[in-house]
Amino acid sequence: MLTIVAAMVLLGASCGSSSDYDATVPTDSPPIVSRVDPNAGVASDEITLFGFGFSIAYPENIVVVGGGATGATSYRLLTNPTPTEIEAITFTVPADAVPGEGPIYVQVYGDASNTDVSFTVVP
Repeated sequence: MLTIVAAMVLLGASCGSSSDYDATVPTDSPPIVSRVDPNAGVASDEITLFGFGFSIAYPENIVVVGGGATGATSYRLLTNPTPTEIEAITFTVPADAVPGEGPIYVQVYGDASNTDVSFTVVP
């Protein structure tokens, strides 16, 4: 399944710029978060999530961390994708995120990602 998704994304990316796609069409497939970098930060820090199934319309990727939620500030396809990391989104840690370690996940058009990746909100 991951190989098929990776091939579809890479094929689509080679066909033109991301503006060629209708970003408002949900895939009905939940996004997958494989990694967060860095894995800790304070409010207003810029953080990157890696995985696949994100929206190219980056504000549609809602990142939930420390009980706070915020829209992504950018989206990009990775130049050297792996089976679990095809895309990346960045976001800013929201001011209302509660300090401590907990799950970080993404909601895209109502579909929520996995919650097994941790992030620490630093006071």
